[in-house]
Amino acid sequence: MTHFTGTAKSIRLIGGARVLDFINTTNGRRPGTALKVMEERLTSFQFFFEWAFHASLISAQEFADYKPMVLESSIAYQPDLDAVIAFRECLYEVFYPLSLHGAAPDEALQHINQTFQQGVARRVLRSVEGKPAWEWKPCTTAQELTATVLGRLAIDATQLLVSGNLQALRSCTSTDCDWVFLDISKNKQRKWCQMSVCGSREKLSRLKQVGGAQ
Repeated sequence: MTHFTGTAKSIRLIGGARVLDFINTTNGRRPGTALKVMEERLTSFQFFFEWAFHASLISAQEFADYKPMVLESSIAYQPDLDAVIAFRECLYEVFYPLSLHGAAPDEALQHINQTFQQGVARRVLRSVEGKPAWEWKPCTTAQELTATVLGRLAIDATQLLVSGNLQALRSCTSTDCDWVFLDISKNKQRKWCQMSVCGSREKLSRLKQVGGAQ
């Protein structure tokens, strides 16, 4: 496994949905991938927290409020990063086969259900300017912050899974990329997660193969 050396802000958000961008924080787990090792971008809880802000899963105010807690928490009180990554892979187990018109495994769906219920439990109805509105309970520990962020991702996932937008779900056809995305192109024939990256690389590879065969 290789570890990402860039910043959270440098990770491309091309999925069309926050839950898909979360799935795309790694690469190399697809069967038959050309990558020899998995590329992991979530290398610490602090990085996950910074990525959540980058992906608009937490607001600027929440980032400012919770940043000291994330940076100052001792290792003993840090959330389990493995649990964060496990939930991401659970989401991949659901969305990747659906992008290929396959079936989502029920066990993974149950995991999403559990995380969804934990997230909903952290929401409360309050009066905002005289009107009822959903708000999130404040987080007093890094563990509660993790439950909130994963809960928001689970809520996004459940909404996407039962929406008409699911028909636009695709996976990158590049041999060394397993990112997923919503195809909102006019002709609905988008093949790559991003033309400037995977599309260009695939076309260059094909040109080299043609040149080598001559």
